[in-house]
Amino acid sequence: MPDTPALPVYIAKFGGTSVATPERVREVVRLVVEMPLRRVVVTSAFGGVTDKLLAAIDAAKGRTDEHHAILDALRTRHAEALVALVPESEQEAIRARMEASFEATAELLHGVYLLRECTLRFQDAIISAGERLSAPLVAAAFRQAGHAAVALDATSLIRTDDDFGEAAVDFATTRSLVQARFAEIDTDTIPVVTGFVASTDEGVTTTLGRSGSDYTATILGGALDAEEVIIWTDVDGVLSADPRIVPEAFTLPHLSYREAAELAHFGAKVLHPRTMRPLESARIPLRIKNTMRPEAYGTLVTADPPKGEATIKAITSVRNAALVTLEGAGILGVPDLTARAFEALAEAEVPVLLIAQASSEGSLCFAVRGTDADESIRVLNRALERECERGDLHGISAQPGLAVIAGVGDGMQDAPGLAGRMFATLGRARVNVLAIAEGASEHNLSAVIRDADAAHAVGALHEAFALRRTRAHLVLVGTGTIGRKLLDLLRRQASDLLERHRLNLCLVGVADSERLVWDATGIRFSEAQDRLTEAESGVLDTLTEHITSAHLERLVVVDATASEEVARCYPDWLRAGAAVVTPNKQANTLGLDFYDAVRLAAQAGEAPYLYETTVGAGLSVLSTLRDLVRTGDTVHRIEGVLSGTLAFVCHAMRDGAAFSEAVRAAADRGYTEPDPRDDLSGADVGRKLVILAREMGLRPEAVEVESLVPEALRDVPLATFWERLSEADAAWRDRLAEADAQLQYVSVLTSDAIRAGIETLSPDSPLADLRGAANVVAFHTARYADDPLVVQGPGASAEITASVLLADIVRAAEAMR
Repeated sequence: MPDTPALPVYIAKFGGTSVATPERVREVVRLVVEMPLRRVVVTSAFGGVTDKLLAAIDAAKGRTDEHHAILDALRTRHAEALVALVPESEQEAIRARMEASFEATAELLHGVYLLRECTLRFQDAIISAGERLSAPLVAAAFRQAGHAAVALDATSLIRTDDDFGEAAVDFATTRSLVQARFAEIDTDTIPVVTGFVASTDEGVTTTLGRSGSDYTATILGGALDAEEVIIWTDVDGVLSADPRIVPEAFTLPHLSYREAAELAHFGAKVLHPRTMRPLESARIPLRIKNTMRPEAYGTLVTADPPKGEATIKAITSVRNAALVTLEGAGILGVPDLTARAFEALAEAEVPVLLIAQASSEGSLCFAVRGTDADESIRVLNRALERECERGDLHGISAQPGLAVIAGVGDGMQDAPGLAGRMFATLGRARVNVLAIAEGASEHNLSAVIRDADAAHAVGALHEAFALRRTRAHLVLVGTGTIGRKLLDLLRRQASDLLERHRLNLCLVGVADSERLVWDATGIRFSEAQDRLTEAESGVLDTLTEHITSAHLERLVVVDATASEEVARCYPDWLRAGAAVVTPNKQANTLGLDFYDAVRLAAQAGEAPYLYETTVGAGLSVLSTLRDLVRTGDTVHRIEGVLSGTLAFVCHAMRDGAAFSEAVRAAADRGYTEPDPRDDLSGADVGRKLVILAREMGLRPEAVEVESLVPEALRDVPLATFWERLSEADAAWRDRLAEADAQLQYVSVLTSDAIRAGIETLSPDSPLADLRGAANVVAFHTARYADDPLVVQGPGASAEITASVLLADIVRAAEAMR
């Protein structure tokens, strides 16, 4: 052996997928030889072999005789790998060694077949064959590539007790055995060690349980005071959530030992809670990397990861849990009751996932795996029999069908409000929390919820904390002109809102008067109309059922219709916590009882109700009025031109067009409804005045509105209306000639009167000089006594209305944080 100072040791463990084929084994060789000296490899069984051996055990117990075929298939697979990986000069010796292993395994399986049972000791002996077969082949692959390597059976290195299936390691003895054996190996020789397996002092084979090969690597790392341990697997590292639940889960580049242990405890598949233990005291880094993407950074687990903001880094869960509850006032008077309860569970080897106790100590509950619920009740009833008989305990019960979710991150206690934000997020997602616990180590916040809510809860928490984004779910009702414009705007703006403003808008429902499509996983904005066309027929009751039962955080319903039937659904939607954003004037102009019911529902559901586009579209008329009222100003009078269509008609006539020509020009430009009488009647202006009046706190009995539709044409067919509209031109010529100033369709709102109609404007009126289809509103208030506050701009268009609807959607999402 060389006398030079010992070289730093690097441990590389490769999982089953990493050594699943000869090609992947060769990639393992390439990765390892690029590492610094001194290199130690830990290998799992070839991919799927352990599962096959377990299947062989089941077949032998069931006497199906399939264990013979399983073993033959494994023999063939390893023989093919031998030919591909082992130098020809070594093949005979390794083939003999492999055949001996298969013969021993076949004998053990025959014993299982005869007895129709398999003890854990037998099981360990059988399934350890996978690693004992793979290690010599992997070592030979190094030698074939020109690198010295030796296969080592970990049964001679790692000493455990006889708790077969998941044996406990004797670290002191193991350290001595490992250091002694590795001192005999040249530093340029690569030891290839069997993962997962170990042995008792008597030489009986044991296994280290789930993720046992990872554990082997860290045990060796601790024993050899390694520079670093690398776990090579088939994922890029530890992810922020289960990618099967959250497709946007990402690799966490840095974790502390405690964060990694918490994630492992709560179900992270890449790590086992024991994996970090041999490394933590010696502060040995652990890195997780992907053999399929070796260029990826992976996850580095250290004692002191780079400091960042104290927050939740990752969300994980344990499914199929049960909540065991001990309840009774007598708990308070039995000091050792809690200790005895957990001692009994420990003796029964029932792991506890979470503990929560009422501050009064009147109840105690804890979560266990669902499969352990009945055993927990049995054990506790026996251990606490005296307390139950005395009445100190009212009962011991278990609630199945639950899940434990956990947010994990360092320094949570230094982040005020973090727990509140976590549970507020769950509340917005309509997830009921049954029990909560915050780890004293400040590394996790945990909650027990219904198992059916687990996937949704993980997704909501991951969006809010790991991705640090606000997610809002949208439902669009109405795919007419405005609805289509909104979908197009969402398609163009969604990525910008996500990247620059951290707002993730997810369309989950689209409906029109006949059809409904609902997809809680999301509907592409560009595909919404096509999917609606292909959808089955739907009714408002079905839509309301979806909205009120959906467990979706920040659900925003956009009503892009003018339907009273849709508007009458608002109270149900708002009461269920769904925000409503709309240009539909119906809900704000129906009877006062309904008007009040909508607002009470919004308060009860704590849901925004936004309707800025109902008056003035993009001019912020309602928000301006609201701000004046809320800040204590007194509004004396509002006057304005609230119809772009009527403003255009008046302006065209002032420029010399006949009334019929002006109306036709407005229709040609798309300013009117399909039937222009809907605009000329002034009914829409009247609805806007009602909305403004109610915003001021007024309760108007009636609105005086002048109709510009000639009386003789009010009830005739539309074609007849157009044919005869010129009959009104002469009357309008006379009216214009009599006026000594410009005429305009003006709305006036005071506490005494609400009216709209043609008025003559003086040159100094704030409404004068209005051009085209623009709108203008003048607020005469106590603050703006000398000069009114004037809001002026283009009248409504589909583009403008869609843009303000999107702005209201954003406001609603932000208000629901």
